[in-house]
Amino acid sequence: MKDYAPTIPVCQLDEKNYFVGITTADLDPLENNGHYLIPRLCIQAEEPTFKKGFIAQRTGDNWQYIEDHRGETVYSKETGEVIAIDEPGVLPAIVTTTPYPDIYHQWSEKANSWVEKADAAQLRLQNKRNTVGTLSRMQMFSQLEISLGKNKEALVEAAENALSGVELIKIRNYILETQTFSLGNDNWWTFLTDVLHLDEKQIFNFWNEAIQI
Repeated sequence: MKDYAPTIPVCQLDEKNYFVGITTADLDPLENNGHYLIPRLCIQAEEPTFKKGFIAQRTGDNWQYIEDHRGETVYSKETGEVIAIDEPGVLPAIVTTTPYPDIYHQWSEKANSWVEKADAAQLRLQNKRNTVGTLSRMQMFSQLEISLGKNKEALVEAAENALSGVELIKIRNYILETQTFSLGNDNWWTFLTDVLHLDEKQIFNFWNEAIQI
């Protein structure tokens, strides 16, 4: 009587016929003709060749190799958000493997890379203005007197000499009534730059000093 191995290697597949790994099939104890009990979703076939970045899929009697980007970090070309890849296959045209630098960049198909937005400098400045924090009335007016020698009345006078109409009303009320000053306020930023003639560096230095008061 011919002797048969108690087990043989078989290829295990998933529900979509993608290769999972090698397992074993047991010899059928009720037969004596070399019949093996092949587990569900397993086949007797040569193990597929390992190819980095691909997964083997059984099609008929052959293996075909499908791109496999599962586990990779890819980014939406539209938003820069990380996109999860759940299925094997070619990457969608709407994603890239190039890391998203920051909110000041956008995807360029022509350059095939992230490029700075045309208004990146303005966006950076706006973000800096919005995140630098606020100053109390005491901090603001104390620092203005220290740095520029101007008190509240002098600020109102400067506004009245340079502005008119709605712009004057808004900035005068801001000076006289607001309890917290913010560089995110466009009227106040314009007053500092266009009326008091402070440049960007001077304003942020001024602001950082005032926070310490």
